[in-house]
Amino acid sequence: MLSIKSRRQIAVLAALFGLAILLLLTAPEKNPELQQAVVPVVQVSAVGLHDLVPTETVSGRLEPTRKAALHFELPGQVYARPVEPGQVVQQGESLLMLSSGDYEDALAEAEAQLAQETRNIQRDRELLKLSRNNYALQKNDLDRLAKLGEDSLVSKSRLDETRIKLIQLESNVAQLKSSVASAESRLALKEAARNRAARNLERTQLPAPFAGTVNAVHAQIGDYVTPARVVVDLVDATSLDLYAEIRGNVAQALTQGQDVVVDVNGQQIPGKVIALQIDPNTETFTHALRVRIAGDQARPGQVARVQLPLREMHRVTAVPSTALLFDEGRAYVFRLDGDLLEQVEVTPGERVDGLQIVMQGLAASDRVVTRDVSALSHGQQVQVIDAAAE
Repeated sequence: MLSIKSRRQIAVLAALFGLAILLLLTAPEKNPELQQAVVPVVQVSAVGLHDLVPTETVSGRLEPTRKAALHFELPGQVYARPVEPGQVVQQGESLLMLSSGDYEDALAEAEAQLAQETRNIQRDRELLKLSRNNYALQKNDLDRLAKLGEDSLVSKSRLDETRIKLIQLESNVAQLKSSVASAESRLALKEAARNRAARNLERTQLPAPFAGTVNAVHAQIGDYVTPARVVVDLVDATSLDLYAEIRGNVAQALTQGQDVVVDVNGQQIPGKVIALQIDPNTETFTHALRVRIAGDQARPGQVARVQLPLREMHRVTAVPSTALLFDEGRAYVFRLDGDLLEQVEVTPGERVDGLQIVMQGLAASDRVVTRDVSALSHGQQVQVIDAAAE
């Protein structure tokens, strides 16, 4: 059973509810007010004809202009390692050295053989002179004995002995002539062996082929290395190259040696087209491009972008890219007809900076809305502001 207090609260609420209903029923009706439609303000500009220079932006990572993976030309044990990664070296400076004892001995042996061969050649030349003199004397003696033999004053045996000696001398002369004739060839062989041994001794040191920075050293003191093993990576980062693959129409617009601008982290660096592949890759149908910049404003490995100018386009129809409305794969613009809008379908071409080339659908004299077109509709009345006045 409800208390007296509860019954009072319920009575008050019922009274308030009844009063609210009474106020609603007795409230006077309001007369509806007509609101005037707001006419949107739009910016318009004439389409016109434009001279444009389209561009193509490509990107890639910067690489040192010169880099080399160096190895020894002969096997051996690493004897000294005078450089470390990051060290700057000059051309010809030694990077690694092999133990040279065996190659020093080989050079000493080759030099000794060359000296001995030189002495042997000199000896044979002197012996040839003596042999020729002896041969001439023996031949004169034989002629004299033969003449005396005709008068029966010399025995036949002595005459035969003289002939035999002459034949022996003739044989010696022939051998010495052959030795002297081949002297230059034998001397050249010994000199080649000596030169080869000298070069091998030089090859125990690995010199820097160009001035640069040591990027990596892959051998320690005591390691045995072979010609097939890369032991030092050397780079020259005084200039950097950007490698990229470009389309055919871009390649046609470029020339080797052309100046371009390379963007590295927002910094604009002048560059030059160093190499341009004329015949495209048979698989990708792209052309290899190499652009070079100075290395003092960037570092290897950074991502860079280069804006490549294409062929100039003269007197083309174009509108601001913000003037286009895309709907279900089609492109439209709003053309101004008096103070009314006409939605016109167009065929867009390339986009150059902030302009969109229109291939079909507009004339140069047409005026179109330049921005905020998503909220507009065909046949809508608008208030016009000339975009050029902004």
